[in-house]
Amino acid sequence: MKNPKGFRGKYFSLAAILAVSTTVTLASTTASYEDSQSSVQKQDEYASSEEETPPQDEQPIVVISKKIKDKKSKIYSALKSMSTPANTTDDVSIITSQEIKLQGYETVAQVLQSLPGVSFTQSGGLGETTSLYLQGMSNKYTLVLIDGIRYNDPANISGANLSNLMVNDISKIEVIKGAQSGVWGADAAAGVINIITKKAEPGTHASVGVEAGSYKYRNLSVSLSKRTRKYNAMLQVLRTTSRSFTSQAPKGSNIDDFERDPYRNTTVNFNAGYWIGSSSHIELGYHDVNSYTNYDTSGPNTQAAVDSRDKTGYLKYKYFIGRNTIETTISQSYFHSKQEDLVFSPYYSQIEESKGTIPSVEIKDTLRYGHKNSFVIGVNYKKRKVKYTILQGAQKERDDTNRAIFATNTYRLKHIVLSQALRYDHFSNFKNKLTGKIGVKYLFNKNLNIYANIGTAYKTPNIMNMINIWGLSNFNLEPEKILSYNIGIKYFGLGVNFFRNEIKDMIVWKSGANWWDPGQNVNIPGTSVLKGVEVSYQQILLEKFLLGVNYTYLDAKDKDGNRLLRRPRYQIGFNVTYFATKNLNINANGTYIGSRTDKDFSTYPASDVDTGKYFVLNSKIDYKINKIWSTYFKVTNLLNKKYQSVYGYASGERSYYIGVNAKF
Repeated sequence: MKNPKGFRGKYFSLAAILAVSTTVTLASTTASYEDSQSSVQKQDEYASSEEETPPQDEQPIVVISKKIKDKKSKIYSALKSMSTPANTTDDVSIITSQEIKLQGYETVAQVLQSLPGVSFTQSGGLGETTSLYLQGMSNKYTLVLIDGIRYNDPANISGANLSNLMVNDISKIEVIKGAQSGVWGADAAAGVINIITKKAEPGTHASVGVEAGSYKYRNLSVSLSKRTRKYNAMLQVLRTTSRSFTSQAPKGSNIDDFERDPYRNTTVNFNAGYWIGSSSHIELGYHDVNSYTNYDTSGPNTQAAVDSRDKTGYLKYKYFIGRNTIETTISQSYFHSKQEDLVFSPYYSQIEESKGTIPSVEIKDTLRYGHKNSFVIGVNYKKRKVKYTILQGAQKERDDTNRAIFATNTYRLKHIVLSQALRYDHFSNFKNKLTGKIGVKYLFNKNLNIYANIGTAYKTPNIMNMINIWGLSNFNLEPEKILSYNIGIKYFGLGVNFFRNEIKDMIVWKSGANWWDPGQNVNIPGTSVLKGVEVSYQQILLEKFLLGVNYTYLDAKDKDGNRLLRRPRYQIGFNVTYFATKNLNINANGTYIGSRTDKDFSTYPASDVDTGKYFVLNSKIDYKINKIWSTYFKVTNLLNKKYQSVYGYASGERSYYIGVNAKF
């Protein structure tokens, strides 16, 4: 590891770049007052809806039936500035709250699996350990944001904990696939998932939603909001409880024969904004997830639980001057997990507790130049800090820091779009690194385009990967180097994307020589390759049907050619909505998982097992009673398929749910 003495040499370069940016900013102030005011209105002002309709030459990413609302989404995650789909070269997927509602998803993980190139595994029911794979790359390589704020837990070896993220408060989710370290830093080696929560609409509004169903599932959501031309505020509270089912069960067994693992979740989301004059805006946000999950450790009827609290908060100030937007964001993410395993007897408990925090400060300047071009430059500071306790021992802590300067640019010349990103990171515990990405798109017309991207990433080890409280520590772990590229075509609702991700010096778990010997995380020399193709199609048929289907083929192997665990070799997803009447919608959606390899750890050494080759079908019926009231009925796992996405861990059988919503 490296512990450099300073970053002084880079400050001169930083000052020079910022000086140039300031000169451009000052020059832009020579524009007329009317131009400045017009520019302010063209920014994505928080006093108006985030979703705006782009010009006619823009191709929508999401197709929503005109019976609901025609929406074309702008994108933020690709280059840290708002961009239209036509001006984005990356492999982008967006799913909106309308689609989430139509298909009846409960969790963010379920939403993400409906997209091409995304799969997940879950060790039981609601709240149990959830692992996401973005083009075959696991959680730890993916940066998860909530309203642009990091949700990756430095005390979690898997990065972001998706197990407790529900969908009730979500407006849309952006998924940018491919190495994004040139924009976002080391966490974004596989891509970025930006979860954008709902904001207040003009006027004063309130909503209430109630849902009940199998496994004693109960869900209550309440929201209150107000928006004027001067300010906006929204408060949302979600409460979910479930009796659930056993998390562990032998494959093919009846899960009703075992004890149940209860779950509860309380989520609070608050955001507000205020205009200071006509050119300054201040915004704050707070997201809090408080959950309690029971699970099994060494059999279906064992007792264990984890009590967790995940919080993110931010304060943001924007200043609009000419064609520039100068933005300062102060944020902090906080993660607290207390795990209790009852082992040997009810009189002895093993308690593990961890706290992870990420304070961050970012300053950036976005310059809109030309008709559809933007240039972003900024600096960022963040600190990862972990405190942990094992077996009620003394608390230990460890931290590292990261300073960065970054710049992104989007330039459009008639039918050609060019995007570039460059970022220099200074790490307190690792070698400094320059990463970047380049993209190009050619627009034949509004319905046809081709694109290509190449990017690099530098994935630094998670603090807990090095500490490893479950075995031997390894503080000599080196960062993984990733090269990612893709090429694709979009034609009307059809999309085809070829991708390849190369991981050098991948970090893996190395078991001891015997079952009783502790293992540790190590770098394996060589390059692991994850490659494949995504095909998707979404279109309105006969003005009555909204059809979506996608197919992903993934070839994910380590440097020795061994297939990586828990990634399906191929996956098919579909959803179809029938708009029977103005007030009645009927939806069916499903996923087929092809061959997927896992390990049976009940033997030593562990043996290979296949957990794939199954199809799960779901259905939902929505009925709008009047302008205020609506109701729905849904069935999950309609065919009552017994399957396991993680070997030895159960999944829910056929389940029924009914809900009622009211909006005022």
